[in-house]
Amino acid sequence: MSQTQVQALLQQVQLDAALDLLNEWLQREPQSTLALQYQGLTRLWLGDAVAAEASFRAALALDPTLPRNQANLGISLLAQQRYAEGLPLYEARDQVDGPRFPGLTAQRRWQGEALAGRRLLLVREQGFGDQIQFIRFAAELKALSAGAVIASVSPGLGSLLASAPGVDALSEGDIPSEAYDLWCPLMSLPCLLGIAAPPAPARLPYLHAPAAQHQHWQQRIDAWAGDKPRIGVVWAGSAQSAIDTRRTLPAALMLEILHARGQAVAFSLQLGDAALTLIDQQIAAGLIPLFDLLQDFADTAAVIEQLDLVISVDTAVAHLAAALGKPVWLLLPVGADWRWGQSGEQTPWYPSMRIFRQTQYGNWRDVALSVAGELQRGLA
Repeated sequence: MSQTQVQALLQQVQLDAALDLLNEWLQREPQSTLALQYQGLTRLWLGDAVAAEASFRAALALDPTLPRNQANLGISLLAQQRYAEGLPLYEARDQVDGPRFPGLTAQRRWQGEALAGRRLLLVREQGFGDQIQFIRFAAELKALSAGAVIASVSPGLGSLLASAPGVDALSEGDIPSEAYDLWCPLMSLPCLLGIAAPPAPARLPYLHAPAAQHQHWQQRIDAWAGDKPRIGVVWAGSAQSAIDTRRTLPAALMLEILHARGQAVAFSLQLGDAALTLIDQQIAAGLIPLFDLLQDFADTAAVIEQLDLVISVDTAVAHLAAALGKPVWLLLPVGADWRWGQSGEQTPWYPSMRIFRQTQYGNWRDVALSVAGELQRGLA
C-alpha cells in the first residue's frame, strides 16, 4: 500500500524515494488528500516550503474543513516567515488528533479579549524548546493587564521557567484545576497577540538559573576550565523521532569540529543514549561529559551561564542558551523547523544566535567544516 511504503521511507528519512512514490500515487489518485499531505510534508523536509504550500493548498481545496490540512498549510507559510497568514491556520493543530487539552473547557479558553485583571493559565504543548521559546510572551501578557500569569510546564522545566519575566506562578506536571480564570495554549500566544513577524525578546537574557545552582556550577566549571575559553556542545535529539534523526549531527563530526577549539575547554551537554556515542573518543578528545550530573534544565542553564559559546543542533539546549543571552551556533538540516525560516544566518527570535545551514540535504560534513573554520578563527 502506498501509505505504508511512504511512511516507512519517511521514517528512514529517504525523502527523494518517498517523493517519487508520492508522485506515482498522485498520478493514480489525484484527489487523494492524504497523498497531498505526505507530498507537502516531504517537500518541507527537502527545504522547499513554496512547493509544500502548493501541496497543502491543493489538499485544503479538496477538504477545507480537515484540521490537518489547515495546520499543514499554516506550517508551510510560517516556514516562509508569513506569520500573519500562517499563525491563524496553525491554530488548527489543536484538532488534528482530537482535542489536545482534556479537562480544560472551551468556554474558558482565552481568545484575545481584554484580560482586565483576570488570571491566565498558559498550558504547555509540544517540546521543551517550544516552552522555553514561547514563555517570553508572559511579560507581554502582564503588560496587557493580566491579573496573574500561571504557567503549566513539563517536568524538569519548573525551576528554570519560574525566572521568566511575567510569570507569577508555575505548575510543573499537572495542570492546576481552579487557580485561573482563563487558559491558553502556550504556542497560541503569537497568534492571539497579533505577531506579524518573528519577534525578538523584549529583553535578554529572559531566563536565569537559580542562584544556588549558578554558584554551584560556577565553582565546578572554574575548577575544570580556569581562565580558558569554554564551549558546550549538543549533537543529537531523540532517536525515537524521524524529525530528530534528520537534525542529528553524527557524534564523530562534532568531535572533528572540536579539534579546532585550540585551548578552549569543551563540555558535552548531550543527554540520552546519544551522550554515550563514541564515549571513549569523547574522553580521548578532552570533551567533558556532564550527562550524569545534569538533573534538570536549571542545572543545564547554570552550566551554560559559565560558557562562552554553545554549539548545538536544533534541540531545547539551543533555545535555552539563546534565552540566556549566550552566543549560540545552531546547526540546521535542509528543511529545518518553521521557526528558523529557510535561509540566512540570523533569526529575530534570538539575537545571540548564528545559524549554520546544510546546503545539500543530508550533507553535515560541509556544515562541520564551516563551523570548525569559524571556531578556529574566533578563538585565534
